[in-house]
Amino acid sequence: MILNKIFQPRRHIKEFHIFIDESISFQSQSANTTEKFYTGFLVIPTFQLKELYNRYFQKIYHSRYKKEKKSVNVSDTMNRLALDIVKPFLTNAYIYQRPTYHKNDTTLDNTIMQQVLMLQSYIYPIKRIIADLRQQNPVVNLKLNIYLDQTNLNSQLESEYFSCKLLSQIIKNLGEENNVIFTYQTCDSKQELGIQMADMLVGAYRKQEKYAANDDNTTLIPFNVTSMIDTLNFQNQGTFLKLYGLVSLTMKGPTKKDLTTFKKFLKNELDSDSYQYPKRNNFNTIRAKLTKAKNKTYQEEFNRKLVGILVSLNKSLTKIYGNKLPKAYIKNLSQKYNRNNCNRTIANMQRNINKLQKIQLSIFKIFKLKLSLRRFNKQLDKLL
Repeated sequence: MILNKIFQPRRHIKEFHIFIDESISFQSQSANTTEKFYTGFLVIPTFQLKELYNRYFQKIYHSRYKKEKKSVNVSDTMNRLALDIVKPFLTNAYIYQRPTYHKNDTTLDNTIMQQVLMLQSYIYPIKRIIADLRQQNPVVNLKLNIYLDQTNLNSQLESEYFSCKLLSQIIKNLGEENNVIFTYQTCDSKQELGIQMADMLVGAYRKQEKYAANDDNTTLIPFNVTSMIDTLNFQNQGTFLKLYGLVSLTMKGPTKKDLTTFKKFLKNELDSDSYQYPKRNNFNTIRAKLTKAKNKTYQEEFNRKLVGILVSLNKSLTKIYGNKLPKAYIKNLSQKYNRNNCNRTIANMQRNINKLQKIQLSIFKIFKLKLSLRRFNKQLDKLL
């Protein structure tokens, strides 16, 4: 059995980009129809992107910089042309559809609901996409580069965390932990033609549905689109309940009872190594600012506040890294704030940071680390 694994041939990797954008249909108040939210997904082989981008830019923008062209602002002819350009390069296309409204439920927190709706609409449909790609590519590893149109909600750090955790769980549930990896980012559609193409897809789909309601058979999409319809009947969806639990736990300060309830859920249901988190130097900014702070340690009031936030940060780092802390790590920084002691505390904090630099953390702890560093940077910026 072990020998079989050792001599198993290495699988090839196929790489795809998945571009995601959304659209909303606004119905008149007199119409007896429900407003709908749509999310469009375009799956394109990565090696074909350069040629696609060149062709799209030349035909849609005519090789000159112009204002971004969106489906809502262009004619049907232009919308169809944009998708005709995409067609030869396309692997799969999908539309997720749901009502814009859900029934009010006083037991559900609205802020948490918005986050869960984002996950339901943008991330959970990728499960179907991965399953289809696996069926089309049965003997290769898959690398997926996922690009979302940037919004106020999905560009927040918490949303990135939730999205990556859900994607990891999807891959785990599909039994693809060793065969599928992904990167994830939100981006401004003005800077990413792939997002603009996804906008043309989802906008064309919305227009077609509007035309069909008026017995108009106008077709704007020149390729097959897989439709996924969600009724938002949350109470019957185990996935929704799990997502609501995760988001609730992370967005609100959990009690001991909450932690006990969700401990197994977080560990067994959502932890996975499928997500390749970017290797970033999280401490560079702080290191530079602490060097700058040494020039101000002649002010006693400044020293007092600086030592306070350094001690607070050090306690947070001690908790986050736990038993991964190196032996030489200084857990208890001096709280004295005369100039000599303050400079020594800064130096000790910088040494601690240097020792933590190469230690790897789980995705969840990286998330907590980022929150701590963001809070510390804000406090330090006020002082400087």
